[in-house]
Amino acid sequence: MSDSLLRYIDAGRPLIYINHFDFETVDRMLAEAFPKATIAEYCDADGWVDFKTKQPHGSTPYTLPEFLMLFNNDQLYQDRKEYLVVLKEIHDSIGDKQVYSLLQSIARRKFMRGDSKGYNVTVLIVDSKLVIPPELEKLITMVELRPPQEEEIRELLNGIASENLLTIDDDSMTELVMAFSGLSVFEIKQIANLALATDGEISRHSKKLILSEKKQAIQKSGLLELIEPGELEIGGLENLKEYLQNNKAVFNNPGIAASHGIDMPAGVMIVGMPGCGKSLTAKCIAKEFGVPLLRLDIGRLMGKYVGESEENLRKAIRVAEATTPCILWIDEIEKAFAGLGSGGEVTTRLFGQFLTWMQEKKSAIYVVATANDISNLPPEFLRRGRFDEIFQVRFPNIKEREAIFKIQLEKRNGKRLPDGVDPHALAAMLKDQDNYSGADIESIVKEAMKRAFVDGQRKVTQQDLQEIIRNTKSSYQSQKEKLDKMLEKLNSLGVKPASR
Repeated sequence: MSDSLLRYIDAGRPLIYINHFDFETVDRMLAEAFPKATIAEYCDADGWVDFKTKQPHGSTPYTLPEFLMLFNNDQLYQDRKEYLVVLKEIHDSIGDKQVYSLLQSIARRKFMRGDSKGYNVTVLIVDSKLVIPPELEKLITMVELRPPQEEEIRELLNGIASENLLTIDDDSMTELVMAFSGLSVFEIKQIANLALATDGEISRHSKKLILSEKKQAIQKSGLLELIEPGELEIGGLENLKEYLQNNKAVFNNPGIAASHGIDMPAGVMIVGMPGCGKSLTAKCIAKEFGVPLLRLDIGRLMGKYVGESEENLRKAIRVAEATTPCILWIDEIEKAFAGLGSGGEVTTRLFGQFLTWMQEKKSAIYVVATANDISNLPPEFLRRGRFDEIFQVRFPNIKEREAIFKIQLEKRNGKRLPDGVDPHALAAMLKDQDNYSGADIESIVKEAMKRAFVDGQRKVTQQDLQEIIRNTKSSYQSQKEKLDKMLEKLNSLGVKPASR
């Protein structure tokens, strides 16, 4: 952050906004980057305080407008000093007319100064909440406080271990650096101290504690849902499975992959018929990769105030980045961006913001988007660079139907097939043209097992299953016209098949 901050201040930017909660890290960076500057700090809670000691400045309390008036002053033209005015947690006050008017005035003075004038005041707003009044939008420059990178995390952990007369072995350090990735310096210190208090050490065993803390951040955000994949298995989709195995090797070894010139995988889009395993695949990817699965519901981001939805998306992305490595799953993405091109300005802005993030992201977040129909999504969303690949999931063929029957029956019968049940024969009863989905097959198995239980609490038989099949229509048959149109559109897009 300090490099970009220095550039903006040297360029004469008058108002700079750092949207972050880790004030300690910001203070350290400011002190290191501007050792000769006069730094004046104000926060809504304590008023004007000494930047170094955080003690109240003087005996007379100042309101925020009174404090800003000290720097909206003609005397500073002759002062020849560099002033950094640091305003912390003022989101409840910045919308006040007197406050934003004074900030406008300070900005104008900065713009008007010439080489012969000495007015050199830069206002830094450091706040955990992003609130920018419309009157200040054109005057404020955003600076992002990036989380510590791999070498910085390593140095930080070694420092904490050394202070406690401990060492961290190389294997543990590699795993810890990845686990701590995305967290702030403050959060890393807090979790490391908790690990020391709990286990007396910082080692690979601390990973569970780190994940637990990351889960709290997800829950507190209210914007993402943490999904526990559980014991999952999916039948068929061999092309997709093989592709994901190759991506897993890169995703779980980013350092080695980078040394071979390989970029971190961006993600995959899975499109196709409802009930054919798209959502299940997202869960299986997280289980296979061994990382948390976060579900992003675009509907949760929508706010009632101007700019609130965009801020919610930024916050959701920050939470996801703090949970890296992880899978970010966006289900039914075509519905999420349904307002595009029809006057949905907020949806359009969210779409653009999300596209930019996907294009530029460097974090270990593997995006999995699932959709029934992508024909109405704009072309820029589907081009290379957003997703590494797009796969089409169709209704299962006989081999896949057999695998699904086997999985569903074993899952409900102590991980073994019920005696006398033949999954191949059951799969053959479902004709290709009837387009039975994986969800249909699951429903058949559940209904047959329930019937067997009600009929004397006995085990399910081949006859039970065959009877249910004869009396069950596929979901496709009840909405044939609609699904045929979707199939036709998918075929015209030439998307790679998930099955062989």
